[in-house]
Amino acid sequence: MIVPLRRHLKVLLVGPYPPPFGGISITVHDLQQFLLTQTSVHVQVLNIGERRAIPSENYLAVNGPVGFIRTALRFARRGYLIHLETNGHNQKSWLSALVCVLAGLLNGQKTIIAFGSGMLPGYLKQCNLAHQLIARATVKWAGCLICRSDEMVDSLKIFGGAPDKIIIVPGFVGLLGQAPQPVPQEITQFCRRHDPVLGAAVTLSPEYGIPLALQALATIRQDYSKAGLILLGVGPEVAAALPDLIPVREHVLLAGAVPPNVARTVMSMLNVFLRPTYFDGDSVSVREALALGIPVVASATGMRPASVVTFQVGDCVDLCKKLREVLGRVLIETGKPIIRDEDQGSANVLLDLYQRMLARS
Repeated sequence: MIVPLRRHLKVLLVGPYPPPFGGISITVHDLQQFLLTQTSVHVQVLNIGERRAIPSENYLAVNGPVGFIRTALRFARRGYLIHLETNGHNQKSWLSALVCVLAGLLNGQKTIIAFGSGMLPGYLKQCNLAHQLIARATVKWAGCLICRSDEMVDSLKIFGGAPDKIIIVPGFVGLLGQAPQPVPQEITQFCRRHDPVLGAAVTLSPEYGIPLALQALATIRQDYSKAGLILLGVGPEVAAALPDLIPVREHVLLAGAVPPNVARTVMSMLNVFLRPTYFDGDSVSVREALALGIPVVASATGMRPASVVTFQVGDCVDLCKKLREVLGRVLIETGKPIIRDEDQGSANVLLDLYQRMLARS
C-alpha cells in the first residue's frame, strides 16, 4: 500500500546490499524497494557490505572507514534520517553503528540502529572494556534502537538503552514491489522430479545447519521416496565440504545465490520451508515463506512467528517428527499449504517510526 506522509522524508539507509542474497542485505534491499514506492520519500542506500566495490545505480559505496565517516556526516548535515541495518555481534558492526549515531547528533538524533543477529547478547557479554564503551556510547546516543527478540532488548537495556528507545521490529519488511521472477530451468525440472520439495536459505556457516537438513532429507525419504531439497545460497562448489550430501546427492539442488525475487518464486514452489539454524534473531526468510503461504518448520531459537512449527535445536529426530506432521497435513490439502501467516511485514511500522522521529526533532 502507498502510505500518505505528513512531511517529506529523506532517509539514508546504511548496510550491506545484495549480493550476496540473504540476511541483512535482503532487509536493506526490500526496505529500499518499499520506500521507492512512497512518493514523499527520498531514499539513498549506502552500501557498506563486502560487495560494495561492484558498481550499481542502486546504492552509493564508500572506500574505507574515512569515506564512510565523511559520507555519513555529509548526509546528516543535509537532514537525512540515518537508518543502519547491522548484525550487532562483532566490533565492526558496533563501530559502524557508532559512526552513524555520531553523525546523527548533527541532525537531532534522527538515527535508527537496527540489530539483526541473535548473537548480539552473547557478544555483549564477552566483549572487552573498549568494545563495551563503544556499545554504551552507541546505545546512549542513538535516536532509536531496533532488535528482533526480548533477549536482545534486555541486553541493550543492560548497556544503558532507555526502554522507550528500544523496540522489536521484524527484519521482514513485506512483499510490496517484489514482483515474482522466472526461475532457472534446473530448479523447475528439479521440482517436477521431486515431491514433496523442501527448501532452505543457507550459507556454509555452521550455524545454518546444512548437515542437519541433509540428514533430515535422508530420513524423510524413507517415507517420501521422491522427496527433494533445494538449498538457496550455496552452489555446487561447496559440495566437497558437505559429507552428509553424498547419500542424497541426486535429490539435493545446490541452487546458489539467486536474486531475491527469484528466491521468493522458488519459495512459492515448495511444500515446506526449513530453518535448521542453531541460533537466530528474526529470520527474514521464515517470514517471507509464511507471507507466501508456505508452511515453515524451524529450530526453536530466536523469535519465531506463532504459525511456525518448531523443533528442538540440533535435534534431527525431532525435526523429522515435525516434518512428517506438517507434510501429512499439507499433502492432504492437495498441495495447498494450510499454515499461513497474515504478517505483511514491518515496512509501514518503520515508515511511521521515521515520521515520528522527524516530528520529534
